[in-house]
Amino acid sequence: MDSNIEQNDVNAFLNSVMKKKIIIIDDDPLVLKTIREYLKDEYDVSLARGGALAYRYLEQHHVDLIIIDFEMPGEKGDSVLLNIRKMPYAANASAIFLTGAADTKTVMEILKTKPQGYLVKPVSKEKLLEKVHEVLHKSVV
Repeated sequence: MDSNIEQNDVNAFLNSVMKKKIIIIDDDPLVLKTIREYLKDEYDVSLARGGALAYRYLEQHHVDLIIIDFEMPGEKGDSVLLNIRKMPYAANASAIFLTGAADTKTVMEILKTKPQGYLVKPVSKEKLLEKVHEVLHKSVV
């Protein structure tokens, strides 16, 4: 019985260490909370309410994926992402944009930063998980 408890502890520890790390950057606290709820069971999720907080966090923390709002007051998401890509802990992180606008101009601006994807808000849990899984777990051929 003790070995089962110990094995469960080891599995829980390995799971927490092995979880991919995601930062969500958005100016809307409800969006941050909702997306964290969608992802927290499978991923290690951190939140930043805008670029300045994201920069501070990423000075000391590695992430595998950045989920970022395109339209934020002050510094827009494309500018934030370009700055983040210069930071050692996030330089190789994948990126998915969230946007409330699906017009051609916005999509073209998003694509200039070469993200691994974008989703239109409001996004369903299923669509978000599908896109995140696709980006983080893509098979190498």
